[in-house]
Amino acid sequence: MLTVFSGLFSALSYATSDMFSQRVTRETRALTQMLWVLVLGAAVLVPVALILRGVPEEGERVGAALAALAGVLYFGAFLCLLRGLEVGDLGLISALVSLEGAYLAVSVILLGEPVTPFSAAALALCVVGAVLASLEGPARSTRGAPWALASGMLFTGVMLCYNYGEIDWLSQAAISRGVSLLIALPAAALTGGAYIPPGLRLRAVGAGALELCGLVAFTITFALGPPAVAGVTIAQSGTFAVVLGSVLLHERPRPNQWAGIACTVTGVSLLAAIT
Repeated sequence: MLTVFSGLFSALSYATSDMFSQRVTRETRALTQMLWVLVLGAAVLVPVALILRGVPEEGERVGAALAALAGVLYFGAFLCLLRGLEVGDLGLISALVSLEGAYLAVSVILLGEPVTPFSAAALALCVVGAVLASLEGPARSTRGAPWALASGMLFTGVMLCYNYGEIDWLSQAAISRGVSLLIALPAAALTGGAYIPPGLRLRAVGAGALELCGLVAFTITFALGPPAVAGVTIAQSGTFAVVLGSVLLHERPRPNQWAGIACTVTGVSLLAAIT
């Protein structure tokens, strides 16, 4: 139960953060918004982890290395997500990113977890949803789908690193966030800096605070429960994003996209129910 609760909290935090980040990204650029988010998270997590946990010991080197790899993958996943939000609708992008739950379930199965006909059907539903939702057409809302799919795959790598890294959750989150920031700093400096207009800074900081909550809950979720349950529960950010995008942003996907989003969300929800 705690795994599901923390996973859903992470999903809601990420979906709301994405909504705030979308506005900032569209008026600045993805890498700039990403830097602001990462700086806020690192400023909180790194000193707290050093004070409470200290430097990882010799026996935790493998876990620390996996956390560092997770930071590299997180940088790529987050950048792809923001690039998708820069041109696409919140509901569509987040729904496709939520396929990370299906990708993780497949990965866990390939690593030895048994699969039932019901879970196989749920995975197939996720694939159908991805195809329907990403079909290009005259509507603007289909844009960004390739970025979203790439983001979901990279986030799956992050989840696997978190799952197999035997290190406490606070150190794991701090190392991951610190590495992501170390990559983002020179990338932003070499491509345009970190300036955000004053009118957008509150949104940028708010997105960073929500993303930090999502990351902490994300890490705790994998520390608490089995990877399949953790992954598909966190992937419910797609469900929350569809609601936020439709109600607050007045997004209107095409009929085939609604069907794709519904298939994606249903498939991920079934995986959460049966794993």
